[in-house]
Order: sequence, then structure tokens, then C-alpha cells
Amino acid sequence: MTDVHSERWQAEVDSRLARLELRADEAALTDASLGGRSSVAATGEQDYPDLDSWVHDYFCATFWRPLGGEFRWCSKWQEHREAVVRLDALWCSWKALRRDPALGLSTWFHNFLDPQLLVLLGARGPFVSCSPERHEL
Repeated sequence: MTDVHSERWQAEVDSRLARLELRADEAALTDASLGGRSSVAATGEQDYPDLDSWVHDYFCATFWRPLGGEFRWCSKWQEHREAVVRLDALWCSWKALRRDPALGLSTWFHNFLDPQLLVLLGARGPFVSCSPERHEL
């Protein structure tokens, strides 16, 4: 190999190595920010085999709000048909969008979660007659 070809080859190898190191650093930062879990493990679909487990273990744990005033929730949410339909739509869209590494969750937050939270937890939403002490349809 001539010196020119050798230099080009070495430059290409160095460039590829730098890109791989950058990807490894980004992956390590992501892993560290998730407490050592990958994004799939942190929000793992396998952890939520049904709507009930997703609502209990992910939705309620992640999007908790202090109840009263403008925020309402009912521990018997499964008995509120509107809430079930809305939560099921959120779960299905979350399962699909969370796999998009670029804009998936951001899109889910903006287009799905945020508008639904306003209705689901709102003072005029499906839990309007419920309180932490009382369930009423």
C-alpha cells in the first residue's frame, strides 16, 4: 500500500472508531440516566402484559398528581368506561411510539398523553363524582 492509501485507510479507521466511541458514550449516558436500565427495560412493554398492570405500574406511578382541586382520580378506574377507553388508547399508542428512539415518547407526550391527562384527571372528566374516599359512577 502506498503512503497516501495507508493514510486514507488510517483516517477512515480513526473516523469510524471515533463514531463508535461516541455511540458508546451516548449509550452509557442513557444507561446511567435510567439507573442502569436500557430505555426498553425502564419502560418495558414486557413488564406490562395488560392494561391494568400498565395503568397501575407505569401510568399511576409515573404521572402522579396530588388529588383534589383540579385533579381527580378513582381507584376503581376500571368501572369508568370512558376512563378505560382513554387509558387503553394511551397504552396502545405508548406501546407503538416508545420504540421510536428519535421522537417516539416526545410525540406520545405531546399528541397523546398531555391532552388525555387534561380530560382524565380534569375536574370535569370521568372521575368528576369520585374522591379518594368515594367512588361514584
